[in-house]
Amino acid sequence: MRVHEFKVTKDLERSDLSGISVKSSHFISDITLDFQWDDQHHKVDVKSVLGMLIVPIKAGTTLRLLTRGKDEEEAMHFMFDLFRIFC
Repeated sequence: MRVHEFKVTKDLERSDLSGISVKSSHFISDITLDFQWDDQHHKVDVKSVLGMLIVPIKAGTTLRLLTRGKDEEEAMHFMFDLFRIFC
């Protein structure tokens, strides 16, 4: 399993979140976001478009990106770079 933690610098729009989700489906590995928002803990499967759209990811939120599986290292690098573009 690979884990990387980073802070979001801007609110993510619905289109950003759905784009991230669609691009994540190219990997075999499980890709998860883990974070706190409004005193609630959220754990989201990044490959689930619906899951990504129902949780707010706002500026200042610290995200933990987790990848697990055959291509976890490649998935981690790709997803982190993708979040840097959107954030």
